[in-house]
Amino acid sequence: MFNKMGDMFKQLHAAKRLMQDEKFQALISHPKVQAAFQDPDIRALLTAQDPAKLMAHPKLAALLRDPDVSQLFAQLDPKTLTG
Repeated sequence: MFNKMGDMFKQLHAAKRLMQDEKFQALISHPKVQAAFQDPDIRALLTAQDPAKLMAHPKLAALLRDPDVSQLFAQLDPKTLTG
């Protein structure tokens, strides 16, 4: 039980750190990224927390190949994403 609570607090801390990162904010506020978040298929995969299926989704793959979005993604600090 305490392990699950500890994991939950780590996830909340990581989410807070991401939301405070200016580069992450720029990425998630990009219109193409916002449009992807509205796609029902991508929303379902985000909810299911299945990174493999999410990364394999054709719409997300196309989004990551987009020059503007890939540039924003490349500017993220890996420490911000992984903790």
